Amino acid sequence: MNFLYLLVYRAYLALKKRVIIPAFRRWPQAEAKFNDAKELIKRRALRSRTSWVQVQSGFAQGLWMCLRIPEEAGFWRGEHEPGVQSAISAMVRPGDVVYDVGAHLGSLTLGAARLVGTSGRVVAFDADPENIERLRENSQRNHFSSCIQAIHVAVWSRRSEAGISFRRGKNQASQGGVESDGQRPVLANGEIISVPVTTFDDFVAAGGPVPQLVKIDVEGGEYEVLCGGAGLFAKHRPLIIVEVHHQQAADSINAWLEEFHYAAEWRIPKENFPRCLIAWPVERLPPALSTSEAAE
Repeated sequence: MNFLYLLVYRAYLALKKRVIIPAFRRWPQAEAKFNDAKELIKRRALRSRTSWVQVQSGFAQGLWMCLRIPEEAGFWRGEHEPGVQSAISAMVRPGDVVYDVGAHLGSLTLGAARLVGTSGRVVAFDADPENIERLRENSQRNHFSSCIQAIHVAVWSRRSEAGISFRRGKNQASQGGVESDGQRPVLANGEIISVPVTTFDDFVAAGGPVPQLVKIDVEGGEYEVLCGGAGLFAKHRPLIIVEVHHQQAADSINAWLEEFHYAAEWRIPKENFPRCLIAWPVERLPPALSTSEAAE
């Protein structure tokens, strides 16, 4: 049954690329009606199915993920954050250590694991217990257990033995985030749970490997995460990729970059947020990112 379902969905994707999208270019007024009809069909006829699929494009192409189709089909197609994928590909070398903070289901974690190889390590942090469970399954299926360390914890600006409040995403296709210290995740509207919490500095002090690259995507709490790594960023100077979700975070991070002597490139889409920050220590040359990558 899953095979037939995936076959039908593949046919729809091919039809969308070759027929539907070109038609919308000619008749843009039809797109809204089509989307309404598609949502109605998804609700009434296309029940969610969990299947093992191979990623179709991007730097995780060919790797296996256990996904709920159709909700998580974007990960299957390899379309999740193409600009971040390009940046990670340009910045990571075999043997590197990468921190993936807000790893979700592991679409970026898996691609990074392929880049670092058996001599490297990807430390994947996520506060949602179901995300971590599924990420571990994805890691095992791709034989990455030796180079992916999946940790159920929220990374934040402070540590607490009592844990910290975390609001889950409305479904597993969307991410949640810490809801504490005046911060609330920008899109999450699921249940609030208490989860373990740590900081970058505490993790390294406890014996965690020092990263060459830190990627952060935590739905609005990016500045808080950076603040928990004062020692890491002052002493070890890793490269940074951050998805920034609102203006307050962007303003605070700009001040943080100046304080810690990091240069930065902001990739700002037409809708303004979320935007991508790529940062590197001022004493180093900037990463070799192509013009096409910068435009994504």
